Amino acid sequence: MVAVAAGTLLSPLFISLPSYFTVIGSINTLLVFLVYLFIRSNRYPAYELAALFFIALISIIPLIAVSGGVNSQFAYLLPLYPIMATLFGSKTQSIIIGISLFIAIIACTAFGQFFTDITGEVYNHKKSVSRGFWLAITILVSMYFGLFFQNRYRELTEKLEQLALHDPLTELLNRRGFNLQLEANIAIAKRQQSIMTLLLIDIDYFKKVNDVSGHDIGDICLKHVARCLKQNIRQTDILARFGGEEFILLLPETTEVAALPLAEKLKQSISELVIPSLNSPLTVTIGMASTAIPHTHIDGIIKAADKALYRGKANGRNRVEITSAIPS
Repeated sequence: MVAVAAGTLLSPLFISLPSYFTVIGSINTLLVFLVYLFIRSNRYPAYELAALFFIALISIIPLIAVSGGVNSQFAYLLPLYPIMATLFGSKTQSIIIGISLFIAIIACTAFGQFFTDITGEVYNHKKSVSRGFWLAITILVSMYFGLFFQNRYRELTEKLEQLALHDPLTELLNRRGFNLQLEANIAIAKRQQSIMTLLLIDIDYFKKVNDVSGHDIGDICLKHVARCLKQNIRQTDILARFGGEEFILLLPETTEVAALPLAEKLKQSISELVIPSLNSPLTVTIGMASTAIPHTHIDGIIKAADKALYRGKANGRNRVEITSAIPS
């Protein structure tokens, strides 16, 4: 058994092959070396995996060529390439590899009688056509399933990301999602030296609503307030549930002069909400902070708006309070 296995592995060393196999082997060696240098350079890390798939595909061609083309035992490894490219690479790599292999299999089937077979198997045209057909179909199926699983994986990943960044009750951004948006908008504001305004919106006496009417009515109030806020802002504004009965609203490229009428409108719209099973109208207190300081820290803006909010609570609630001084 060992002798047979050794003979199979070493037989290519003692078989006379056409000279073009020497050329193919030299080219493969050069390509492997170039890919090695490409990866070591670390200049284009995004393409390193694609280069490895390319060299793996190129390297197996001589093995297939000297062992019967589509009749080669190595040929049955080919359907793994598209799905592996999808799992570890990208959709584009899978499509390119899949289509390339499909064309190569068709060509190998058509010109199979010209291949050298070191296994000594007698060429059979009918068998080669049948194997080539099913091999090509298997490669296409492999590519399809690879793309299918990648799409499903991407959909599930996006869904999980949405769940991680959104509040399940109001369907608004949660605190983590808002912070990501805030960081991005602050970076833009710093580059453009633009002004942004932040609003902290807190429902007045919300604990009393929960205690008297129940938490289910409290949840309904939160949904109504969230919907009301969303309907009265621009698409470029960033709205989130910041925790409990508190909402936060970011107004990019908006001064406090421009934001004040909006804040008053939001306060008025919420007071006009009609909520079943709630006897008294809801009111909100809004703390507002604007900044044009290039190096203002995120926490500084939020703290300034929070101080304005608590000042509004202390001054009787159901009002808008402004803070212009932002700690850097």
